[in-house]
Order: sequence, then C-alpha cells, then structure tokens
Amino acid sequence: MPKSVAILDEDHVVGLVHQLMKGDRSAAEPALKAFFAPEVCDMDALWSLAAGLTEADGVRLVKCKRPEDAIGSDVLLFRRGQVTREMMESNPALVLVQRWGERSDMIDCAAAKSRGVWVSCLQRPMLHYVAEHVLLLALTLLKKLVASDRAVRDAPAAGAPAAEGQMRYNWPGIPGVNGLYGKTIGIIGMGEIGSLACQKARALGMRVLYFNRTRLPEAYEAACGVEYRTLDELLEESDIVSLHATFHAGGEKLIDAERLARMKRGAIFINTGRGQLVDEAALFSALRSGALAGAGLDVHGREPRHQGDPLFTLDNVILTPHLAGGSRLGTVMEIRCILENVRAAFDHRPPVHCRVA
Repeated sequence: MPKSVAILDEDHVVGLVHQLMKGDRSAAEPALKAFFAPEVCDMDALWSLAAGLTEADGVRLVKCKRPEDAIGSDVLLFRRGQVTREMMESNPALVLVQRWGERSDMIDCAAAKSRGVWVSCLQRPMLHYVAEHVLLLALTLLKKLVASDRAVRDAPAAGAPAAEGQMRYNWPGIPGVNGLYGKTIGIIGMGEIGSLACQKARALGMRVLYFNRTRLPEAYEAACGVEYRTLDELLEESDIVSLHATFHAGGEKLIDAERLARMKRGAIFINTGRGQLVDEAALFSALRSGALAGAGLDVHGREPRHQGDPLFTLDNVILTPHLAGGSRLGTVMEIRCILENVRAAFDHRPPVHCRVA
C-alpha cells in the first residue's frame, strides 16, 4: 500500500509542504520564490527536504474537502480545524496527526493515545514574533519612543545640562510617558497568535479581555487567565485593542467608525491581523481628533501604502511593513521538521519534533 498524507485545510504554510511533496518543481517554484520574496531562498536545499516523500516516490497526497476524504491516510497534516475521535476511528491506517502550530486543544489527544496514533504540534517562532510585535508597537506608542529618540538627538537645544553627578529627568518635557503594566488589553481573535499575545501581555502584568466568534471553553479561559467580552464590551473596556482576526463574513469592515467610537478615549489600536478589516479613513479621523491616543499597524489596507497616505502625517501612528513575523526563511526550518516527522511516521517511528502524544 502506498503511504498517504491528507491535507485537511487550505492554510498557505501547509500548502508549501503540499507543493514540495507534489514534486513538480517547474510548476511550483515561481510561487515558492514569490512567497519568500524579497528574501532569496535556496531552492535546491528547499526541494531536497522532500526527498523520498513525493508523489513520484509513490506517496499519495489527498486535499480533503470532507473528513471522510482522509480515510486510508497514514498522516493528517493541518494548521486550522479539528481532528476528532470519530475521524481517527474511521481512519484505521492513521499513525500521525501533525499540526502546524503548538496548540493541541483542537486534537482529541486522548483518543489518539488510545489508538496508538502519534501527535505532533509544531512550535512556530514566527507566531511568537508577531505576538511580540503587538507589545512592541504598544510600548513604542506608550513610552513615546520615537519622540524620545528625536529629543535626545536634539539635546543641545533642550537647555543646559545637569551639574556633574546629578540627573535631569525627562529634560525635553515629553508628556504622557506610560507603560503596559496594569493596563487592559482586548484581543480580537483568540487564535494561536492571539493566545501568544495574551501570554506575553499577562507576563507584563496586564489584564486580558478577548472576543472570538466562538467563545472558548471556560476551563481554557481560566487556564489562560482571560475574560470573555462581546466585541462592543471589549472596545469599551480596553486601553489597548489588538486585532488578530483573519476572516470576517461578508467582507465588511470589522473595525469601522462606529466601533472606533466605542473605544475608550485615549486608547491605542494595534493591527497585526488583516488590514482589510479596518476602515482606515475612520481610523485616521479618530487619531487626528485625539479620540484615540495612537495606532500601531503592521498590516495595511493596501500594501505597500501609497505616497501621500494621510496616516503619514500623524505622529501618533507607528507603521511597519508587514514584517512582524520576522524572516520568512524561518519557514524552511518548520518545513524540515514537518517532513522529518512524516518520514518517521512512514517508517513507523514516533515524531522527531514536538511530540505531544
């Protein structure tokens, strides 16, 4: 019987492994190069990771639209979705459930253990980097980092220096310098990145609220130390609102003028999720009027932003060019780990990386 890998979702990073295992280099390479651009990936090294695991080597690949499409597979590979006891029971050949991401709550690990199915949930540094970027943007705004740097460089124009051995606190007189400790952050979209942002925020002494399309189990909320709110309640209570949603039914703006008006006066808005979910004209108005104290945007309604963008005129906005996740070349290491786990499963060995069951 040929070995079989079932692809359970359409996530683009899972798609990279799918393309490599398809083995059609001439067809796939332009898209792979575009994924890593502007960085340059060693394509020979990338393709070598799938040696012996391609369709040309007899491996069967199945892109599943329904759970029953996975029947007969040795490996289930996914990032988003669920792997239930029923899926395992209907799939007697299964030896490995491989998730691209470190959370395992969407997998019935007890069922996997009882059936002798290995489970691996791959840790992804890039997701941690995005969560870090949320706090970086918030701290940059709250601590007036850009204005402070400029003021230090302009020190000769800021008055006489303090006497030797003495300190001169905040010599430019920068107002409103603040921090994260004790603040309330509202996370919209408590997926993997939202959960990581929650962990890091709590480590800094913050209170965390969240909104999800589907509320998380109370036990999970308690373990994470988060409180559920409706979207409007979250906007009204949070000092910092961080958007992590990746999808919104109907395509309308999730954060529009009405919802921005619900935010606390002087709050900060952070977006590392999707730029298309925000009415940026309404955001500009809220920032210019002072209703919001600041915004940090790593994702944008249009990328790259056009010259003359109104947000460029505001000092209370921090903009980064969709790089919160760091170098995409880090994905190569993740691909290597995934494929090494698949290779081990085909050899009836436990996963080499990030085994959880």
